[in-house]
Amino acid sequence: MNIRRSVHVTSIILIISSLSFAGVAEGEGGGADSTPANADVSASPIATYANTGSPLGIELNGIAFYASEQPFLNIMKTGSWVTSADSIYDTGEENLLQLDADGYPTSMLGPVGGPVTFTTIQTPLLHDLPSPYYPAGDYVVLYEGTGTLAYNYATLVSHFPGRDVINLTASREGVFLQIKSTDPGHTGDYIRNIRVVYAPNEALLDSGEILNPVFINRVQPFRLLRFMAWMRTNNSTQSTWTGRPTPSNVFWSANGAPLEVMVSVLNKVHADGWFNMPAMATDDYITRFATYVHDHLDPDQKVYVEYSNETWYDRFSQSSFVTSQGEASFPSYSSPFQANRNYYGMRTAQICRSWTDAWRTDANRVICVLATEARDVANTQVALDCSLWSGGPCGKNYGIGAVAIGPYFGYTVPDSWTRDPDGGLIRLFQEINQGGADPDWPGGYPTGMIQQAIDWTTAQKANANSYGLDLIAYEGGQSLVDSDDALTTALYEAANQDPRMGAAYTTYLHKWKQAGGGFFSAFADIGARSKFGSWGALENVLIASSPKYDALLNFIADNPCWWSGCTRTGPSFHGRH
Repeated sequence: MNIRRSVHVTSIILIISSLSFAGVAEGEGGGADSTPANADVSASPIATYANTGSPLGIELNGIAFYASEQPFLNIMKTGSWVTSADSIYDTGEENLLQLDADGYPTSMLGPVGGPVTFTTIQTPLLHDLPSPYYPAGDYVVLYEGTGTLAYNYATLVSHFPGRDVINLTASREGVFLQIKSTDPGHTGDYIRNIRVVYAPNEALLDSGEILNPVFINRVQPFRLLRFMAWMRTNNSTQSTWTGRPTPSNVFWSANGAPLEVMVSVLNKVHADGWFNMPAMATDDYITRFATYVHDHLDPDQKVYVEYSNETWYDRFSQSSFVTSQGEASFPSYSSPFQANRNYYGMRTAQICRSWTDAWRTDANRVICVLATEARDVANTQVALDCSLWSGGPCGKNYGIGAVAIGPYFGYTVPDSWTRDPDGGLIRLFQEINQGGADPDWPGGYPTGMIQQAIDWTTAQKANANSYGLDLIAYEGGQSLVDSDDALTTALYEAANQDPRMGAAYTTYLHKWKQAGGGFFSAFADIGARSKFGSWGALENVLIASSPKYDALLNFIADNPCWWSGCTRTGPSFHGRH
C-alpha cells in the first residue's frame, strides 16, 4: 500500500488449551496489573480452522520490535542491532559490526580488530507498543556462547550460563537486550542463538513451535495471508536464493521472514498464501521459491503470486528499477510509464510461467495476479497488452488469472472540520458514506469516499473481464492519512476507533461484492495508530475486538465466498454480532 490513500461471540469454534500469553498490565511503568475489557489473555493453539468459506484475506504487518502484531514466540526475531556507548544511544557504527552468517556479533571490535566508539551492542524488544503493551511477568533468555548480557528496563531474576530469567512490567519501554561483552577468551565462542520467550510459553518454544498462539487466533478467520510486508517487498534488494533470509538468522526484521516460517504460518492457519516476488529476483530464485512452497504447503491450499508491489508508485525503489529495466529492454518505449508497465507485465508473465512449471500438475492451485492502480484502467491495459514485448500479450498464454487492485476509500478532508463540536466526526462519516459533507468545499467525490472506490472497482471489473480475468483486491480498507496536521490526524484516529467505521467497512465490503469483485485482502491485521495512518484492524495482538476487526469477522460469517470452487471442507466461522 501507499499512504495516498463491545461484542458478543455467538459461536466459538476455537479450541482453547491451557497455554497462556497472559498477565497483561495496564499503564506505564510500575502500575498494578489489570486486564482491559477487550484484551484476550488466552493463548489458544487452533485445533480446528475457521476460514472455511471465508471471502477475506488479510495483510500481515511488518516485523519489527515496535510492531504490535508480535507473531513469534521468540521475540528476539523482531529486533535489530544498535551500537551504543555510555551516553549515546546510537553511535551509528552498525556497519562496523563483525557479524557471523546469521547476524550475531563475533566481537566488540571493528573490522580487522580496529577501534570503535560503541561499548554495547543492543536491540530493543517489545518497545513502543500501544496499550496493553505485552504480557507482564517473567521472560526467559536462552543463548549459547560466553560473554555478558544485560537488560535495560527489566529486572534480572536469575542467571545461569546460557539461561537468564528477567521480569518485565508492561509499559512502552519494553526491554533492551544488551551485549556488554562477547567471546572474552577469543576462542570463537561468542554469544549466539539468542531466544527470548515469555516464560509460560518456554515449553511451547522448546517443542519447536514458532508462532505466538494469540496471533494465530487473530488471523485464523481469514482465508489468505498476504506476506508483502513480512517479505519487506518495498525497496527490496534481494535477488539470489543464497541471499534469502533463513530461520537461523538472528532477526527476521531486516531482510524479511524466511520462506520456511511463512509456509509454517499458512499450514498452521490452513490458509492460502500471497507471495510477492522481489523486484530483482533471479529466475533461479523464483523457481526455488515456487518449488519449496509446492513441496511444503498443505495440498488443499492455494497460492497467489505477485511481482513485487505497486511498481508504478515512485516512492518505492522497485518502481525506478522496473522503469530502468523496461527502458533497457524496450528501446522503442515512448515514456517511462510505458517502459515500466510493459516490463511489469512481461516479468509478471515470466514469473507466472516459472511457478506453474514448478507446480506441474498442481498448477491449478497457483493464481498469478497482475496488480494495478485501482483508479487507473490504462495502467492495467498497458501491462496486460505489453505491446513492446515480442512474447506478448502478457494477459494471455502465461496463466495470469486475475487483475488485483487496492480499492482504498479515503482522501484528505479540510482541516476546518476539526473545529466542529465533535472534532469533525459527523462530517467525516457523511463524506465516507455519501459525500457532500461540506457544500463550500470543492474537494472530495460527489457520492463519497466509499462510492469512489466502488466506481474504480466497477471500471476495473469490466476491463479485467474483457481480458477473461477475474478482479480481486490485493489490499483495501480505509486510507485516512494526514501526517502534517495534528488535529486532522486526531480526527482520523478517532474515526478508526468509532463504531461508525465498522459500519462503513460493512457497507464497503457489501458494495465490493455487489460490484462483482472477488477475493478481498484487507490491510492490515495488527498495528498501532500513528500520524502515518491507522492501518491495523486491531492495534495490539492482545486486543480481541475493534469496530474494524469485528466488521471483517462479521462479513466473513454472513457472506460465504461467492466465486466458484472457493469453499474448503471443515467447520465454518460464525462471527461476532
